[in-house]
Amino acid sequence: MKIYGRTRKAIKETIRIFKDRNVLKEYLERKEQEVVDMLMELYDQEEVMRSYVESERYEAAEKAEKAANKKIAQRLLMMGKLSIEEVAIGSGLTMEEVEELAGL
Repeated sequence: MKIYGRTRKAIKETIRIFKDRNVLKEYLERKEQEVVDMLMELYDQEEVMRSYVESERYEAAEKAEKAANKKIAQRLLMMGKLSIEEVAIGSGLTMEEVEELAGL
């Protein structure tokens, strides 16, 4: 008797689980577009962050290159053997930037 009681309870629980799964499936089908929209928004946010990080890296690299070019220009100016134009060409800076470094 106990065995059949447990079996009946197990069968009823199995039926309940199957019903719950169908309900869940129907719910998810109704919510599919909402889930897709949320995932696309997350993807878009990730792309925005990736773009931001890339631009920050690019700006940092530009600043580092500019600083290195200024050091080169300062060394060339200290040597005193080149004109302002030659220092600008050799360092990759503009004439105005070299003149500013030279204190002109």
